[in-house]
Amino acid sequence: MNDTRHRTDTLNPFKVITVGKQKQHWIEFQLLDEHGEPLANMPFRAQNEATRTAYIPEYAGISDADGVIRIEGLHPLAITLLLDANSLAGQLQTRRLRAERPEPPRPVIGDRTPLHSPQRSGFSPIERQTIEAGHGYHYLRIGQLCDRLPDLSPPLTDANQPPAFHFPDRTYSGFTVDDGQLDRRHVLEVCPLRAWSLVLHHQPDYSLANAYNLGLMSILSYSTSPEQDRGSVKEFFDQQCVDLSRTPRIWDGGQNWPCLVSDVPFDERYTTAEPLDTSKAEPPEGDTQLFYAINATQVLVAWRGTEMAYPFTDLATDVTFRPVQPEIVANCEPKVSCADLTQEGSVHLGFRDAYEMARRIFSDDLGKTIPGEGFDRKLFICGHSLGGALGLIHAASLQTRNPLLYTYGMPRTFTLKAVQGLGELQHFRHVNDTDTIPSAPPEAALDNYLYDLYGPLGTTLGFTWSLLQLTASAVFKHGDPFCHHGEIAMFFRAEQHVQERGSQYPAYRNKDGLGAPYYTTIARPLQEKAKFYLVPSLSPEDDQQAKQAQEGLIGTLRPGDRARYFPPHGNPKKGRLSGLGNHFMSEYQPYLHNHLLESINPEREPLMKEQLERQRFEQQMHEHYSRIHEHERDRNRVFLGLQGLLTQALGTTREVEGGIEALQRFDAVADPNTYFTKTWG
Repeated sequence: MNDTRHRTDTLNPFKVITVGKQKQHWIEFQLLDEHGEPLANMPFRAQNEATRTAYIPEYAGISDADGVIRIEGLHPLAITLLLDANSLAGQLQTRRLRAERPEPPRPVIGDRTPLHSPQRSGFSPIERQTIEAGHGYHYLRIGQLCDRLPDLSPPLTDANQPPAFHFPDRTYSGFTVDDGQLDRRHVLEVCPLRAWSLVLHHQPDYSLANAYNLGLMSILSYSTSPEQDRGSVKEFFDQQCVDLSRTPRIWDGGQNWPCLVSDVPFDERYTTAEPLDTSKAEPPEGDTQLFYAINATQVLVAWRGTEMAYPFTDLATDVTFRPVQPEIVANCEPKVSCADLTQEGSVHLGFRDAYEMARRIFSDDLGKTIPGEGFDRKLFICGHSLGGALGLIHAASLQTRNPLLYTYGMPRTFTLKAVQGLGELQHFRHVNDTDTIPSAPPEAALDNYLYDLYGPLGTTLGFTWSLLQLTASAVFKHGDPFCHHGEIAMFFRAEQHVQERGSQYPAYRNKDGLGAPYYTTIARPLQEKAKFYLVPSLSPEDDQQAKQAQEGLIGTLRPGDRARYFPPHGNPKKGRLSGLGNHFMSEYQPYLHNHLLESINPEREPLMKEQLERQRFEQQMHEHYSRIHEHERDRNRVFLGLQGLLTQALGTTREVEGGIEALQRFDAVADPNTYFTKTWG
C-alpha cells in the first residue's frame, strides 16, 4: 500500500510532477503619443505572478525605435507593464496634444460620474487605425503607466494629491493585460504630460487672442465662489488648467465661456494663482479685489471692476465719476498729483486711493512677487470698468517691467499731462458703443469741444485722434482735464441716412435760382444697421480717413439735423443712465467671442449673425448710394474696410507654436449661436 501509484485521493503529497513542454506566449506593447509618434528608448519593467513569486526574473528592457516592447516566453498569466516615471515624464512633456479634445460633459450636482472618465470610443484616429489592423487599443495617462510619481520641477504643492487627470492611479500599479489578451499587439496611446496656458502675446500690435482671453480674466476677477468650487480663480488655474480632457472655461452665472488655450509642458503650468481682497484682510479695509496668476512665461493680473449689487460698496470708490445724479457732476474733479506714476499731471483720487490701499495691504504680492516675477516673464494686466482704471494705475507703476494692458469700459483715469507721460505704456482700451462710463469723469469744456468736432465718437468713444487734436487746443490752456490713455478698440453701431426731396413749391427752390429741388441735410435713417469691431491701429491710414469723414459729417450738420442724427436715446449725454446697459462684460464678451470665431473661419456655414448684418448694410449702401450723405458714406466705407482687417489681429496666434491647434480647438468647442450681440439699443 506504500506504492504511490495506487493512491486514489485528490491530494497528491508530491509537488514535482512530470509534464510535457508548456506552450509559451508573447505580447507586444506599442507606445505612441496623440499624433501617432513612437515613444522610443523607454525603460520598462513587466510583472506577472511568475515574476512576483521569483519563479522567473522580472522582464525589463527599453522600447525600440517604433515604440514597441516585445516580451516572449510568457506563461498564460496576466501581465503588468510599468515604465520608468522620469523617462516617461521627460518624453511626454515634449509631445503636443491633438487639436481637438473629447470634451466629456461635466458631472452635474448629484451625478456620481467620475470627473475624468475613459476617453470615449471612436474619438481617436489612432484607435480607428489600430482596430483596422486587428490590434488592441488603449488610451492611457502617465499615472496609469509610470512606476511612481515622477520628479517634477517645480514640484507639486501636495505630492499625495497629484492632478487627477494625469494621475488617476495613486498606487502607480501600471497597466495590466489579462491572460486572454496575450499573443497580440496592444497599441497604447499615451496622453502627453502637458498643461493649458492662455494664449497671450506680448506685442505692440493689437491681438484678438489677447482681447478675448483678457476679457475672460476680467470676468473671472468678479468671481466670489469658494476656492475649490467651480468658477473660482483657484479652481480655474489649479484644476481646469491641468485637465486635458476639456477646454478650460470661465463660469459667469448661467454662462460659460471657453478659453483660447495652448498646451505647454507640465513643468511650465500655472503654479501660482492668488485672489486678493482687501475686505478679507486682517483687519478688513475697503472693497478692492484682484487676482494674479504665474506660470513659466506669464505673469497675469486682473483687477475687479464695480460690483453693481447690494450692498453697492464699490460705489464709495467711484461715486466721484459715475454720473448717477446731476449734482454729482460738481464732485467730478478730485485729482491728486501722480507723484511716482508720471512726472507731471494728476490721477483720479478715488482710483488712486483704492490702488494704494491694495498695495499697502498686499505689499508682498504687489510690491515683491509680481514685480519680481515680471523680470523674466511677460506681464499682462487687465480689468473692466473700475478694474480697468486700477489696472492702468498698476501698469503705470510697473512701467519698467513693460506691462501689456487690455481694458474694457474703463473711465478716464489720468489727466492729459499724465497721459502724455505714459506714451510708452502699451494699452488697448475697449469701448462698447454708447457705454457711458468711458466718457466719465465728465468735463464740460472737453466734452462739448469733442462733441462739436466728432459727435459721440469724440466723447463717449474717444478716438485716438481726439486726443491728438485736443493736445494743441485752447481748451487745455486753462486746465488739465481727464483724458483717455491707450489705443482704442471699439464696437460701433453705424447707421445710414438718406437725403430726401423736399417741397416742389417754387418759393422753396434753392437760393441760387437754378431750379434744383430743396433737400434736407439728413432726412431719415435707413432700416439696415450694423455694429462694427473697429481697431484703428490696424490701419493708421484708414483711421485718418475716418477722422476726416467724421469731422466733415459733423461740420456739415445744422444743429437741428445733429439732434435728429444723434438722438438722445442712442447716444446718451453725460448725466444719463441709458448707456449703462452696454457697460457690463456680459455685453462686451459676446462681441469678442463671435468675432474671434468669425476671424478663425470667415467662410463658415452658415455665416455669423454679424457678418450677415454687415452684408445687408453694405448692400443698402449700394442701393441708396446717391442719397446717402457723402461724409457718412465715406466714413462707413472706411469702417467696413477696418472691419475687414480684424483677421490680421490673429496673425501672431497663427504663427506661434501651437497657435493653429489652439484656434482649431476653440473652433471645435465654441458655439456660434450661443451668445447674442445687440446691434440696436
